[in-house]
Amino acid sequence: MALTARQRAKLPRSAFAYPAKRAYPVPTRLQAAKAGISESQRQRTLRSALSYSARSGTSGSYRHVSRVVGRRSAGAVQGRQGRARVQPSRQRRAR
Repeated sequence: MALTARQRAKLPRSAFAYPAKRAYPVPTRLQAAKAGISESQRQRTLRSALSYSARSGTSGSYRHVSRVVGRRSAGAVQGRQGRARVQPSRQRRAR
């Protein structure tokens, strides 16, 4: 099931790949829970953001959206080229 208009409206701007346009919703688990979105629905939202951005003639770039999806899904969502890439964390590893 896709996001309803009410669920999408409850998401903060930071839950979108392009916050100024509120395009390509890719919520984190916490943002999804606050908006009343189930985990399976959130995963489908992330996959659809990737597939929509991969189409030609859309307003978003696949590279940008895949980075955002990768960060918010910890690389668990399959994209066009396998798993979405996750940017390395800037935090230091505990030794």
